[in-house]
Amino acid sequence: MWKVSAYKNCLNTMEKKLSSNALNARLLSGWDTKAVSKYLDHHNHETRDGLRSLFKDPLFVPKYNISLDQERQLAYDRLKKICDSGLFSVKDFWNNPRNIFAAHEIAGMVDPSTTTKLTVQFNLFGGTLLKLGTKHHHQMLDSIDKFEKVGCFALTELAYGNNAVEMETTAHYDKENQQFVINTPTAKAQKYWITNGAVHAHYAIVFARLIHNNVDEGLHGFLVNIRDEQNLSVKEGCKVWDMGYKIGLNGVDNAALWFTNVRIPRLNLLDAHSSMDENGNFTSKIEDKSARRRKRFLVLADQLLSGRVCIASMTLGSIKLLLDQTVSLHLVLEVNSLK
Repeated sequence: MWKVSAYKNCLNTMEKKLSSNALNARLLSGWDTKAVSKYLDHHNHETRDGLRSLFKDPLFVPKYNISLDQERQLAYDRLKKICDSGLFSVKDFWNNPRNIFAAHEIAGMVDPSTTTKLTVQFNLFGGTLLKLGTKHHHQMLDSIDKFEKVGCFALTELAYGNNAVEMETTAHYDKENQQFVINTPTAKAQKYWITNGAVHAHYAIVFARLIHNNVDEGLHGFLVNIRDEQNLSVKEGCKVWDMGYKIGLNGVDNAALWFTNVRIPRLNLLDAHSSMDENGNFTSKIEDKSARRRKRFLVLADQLLSGRVCIASMTLGSIKLLLDQTVSLHLVLEVNSLK
């Protein structure tokens, strides 16, 4: 008797599900799906739609069981394709930063390795050059947009992370030659886990203590050429260690960087807030000397905040994709269960 009762209950449940699904289908059939999509996208629709169209290119089809070198080259090629679209620019940080965040969200649905390299190129490298640099640095922005000049962000040190108080990397000013001399004084001070650094970066924004007349003026950003732009050979005085395979994001090339008497021009100091003139006079727009080092670091690290938003946007894109796939799978399983 219980079998008959259970069978009837099963039929009733199936009937209710079919009725509910039919009702939902009728309700959804009247929706303006484009309007709903636009509402959920919220802003910068042209960029989002442009990237969605771009990602139909076969280059973005997932690839599995490929070597480390192939993964890195694939992430590079994908980012170059994205940059060639011209849908967003480093300069958007001046007037429309959400356009860059939107790009991260859509790219996060396709390839997290490519999107991580995107974050470093446009936010940490390009954005820092934009905000901490001045007109002679801004000449590089167009080539950063086009992915012709690839950069990395060398802040983190092995023993200190992002603790500015303890960082050891130095930039002594040589007044006679009007150059800064970058040095990694100890193994603890090597720049660590630097994205783009192992293979692709031509330049690094290196954060180091500016030493002038034996006075430590605190942490500053310096533009350092670490590789030849044509053949990618590592520049003299720069040592690069490839950090190899990771548990994930293997399309991202991470490195440890070490500098030994690397000389850069005086103007390679990112001088929006501090500068060194031709006569060797150091000036800072941060007037409170007692709190100067801390305030200067907060200014220097400002781009890290937008970087957090970039990463959050990338994650949001991944979550949206996961939700879409989960709902789709649920509907398939539900239909199969009713057969």
